[in-house]
Amino acid sequence: MNKPEKRNASSYCNYNDSFLSYDQNRQPNGLQEILHIFGQTRIPVEEQTVLEGGFGTGAYINHIRHSMKEVYGVEGSEQGYEETKQKVGDADNVHLQIGNILDLSFSDDFFDAYMVNQVLHHIDTDRSYPNLTLFLKESRRVIKPGGALTINTCSQEQLNPHSGVYWNYKYIEKAALTLQARYVPVPKLISRLEELGFTDIKTTMPSGKLFQEQYYHDPRLALDTDFQKADSIYCFCSEKQINEANTLIRSGIDDGSIYQHMEQAEKQAQKIGEAVIVSARKPL
Repeated sequence: MNKPEKRNASSYCNYNDSFLSYDQNRQPNGLQEILHIFGQTRIPVEEQTVLEGGFGTGAYINHIRHSMKEVYGVEGSEQGYEETKQKVGDADNVHLQIGNILDLSFSDDFFDAYMVNQVLHHIDTDRSYPNLTLFLKESRRVIKPGGALTINTCSQEQLNPHSGVYWNYKYIEKAALTLQARYVPVPKLISRLEELGFTDIKTTMPSGKLFQEQYYHDPRLALDTDFQKADSIYCFCSEKQINEANTLIRSGIDDGSIYQHMEQAEKQAQKIGEAVIVSARKPL
């Protein structure tokens, strides 16, 4: 008898496969800024109960658990859930579950803070972003009055395949434009937060990088299948498109042009960051 497939909640990418190489290629960015936002409330950070929605392989949870009273996590991928359990070990202040961030199991006004990190582009296929509204309504419900919501996402400018901050997106332009459409534009996200009654809405450029250091210096990394699995943009690529991209990258390495493009992307990242944190509060 065949084993049933592990649960996976992304609308376009099999994260049960992607998460196998995720930690070797990705890293959490914006931790310092997120904790600072959480700290701007009446409750000291070390006394807060926080939720992470779509916690992936637990990189953020494994860091912030040392600073918070209680950390809860909801994840749609069984592979991510299992890897996070291994990371946090027997930490008694971490509580993980497999679930749906559009339909949380928690009671009203339960959390002092709630964060999602590079998650929202997985929940909608329609550019009117109906599931974004469901997510924000659920967020507002489970956050305590005065509590914070942080959304780590990317702007349309950052994701631009030619003038953005991810140098390899140039070589998979069609996939990059498809991914870009999955990300709700930041002004639209802010407008949706306002419509649902959130206050103190701000944008912050997070420190740190999304990828491991090799990505920024060695273009050969983008040829590696494990790296490609760790970036969901490749879920929009056919095998033929990946092979064509690999050929272009090898050519760019040979003639040196790829290094100029990488330098331009790095300069752009220094100006606008690799991501953006949109934060808001539930009114008192």
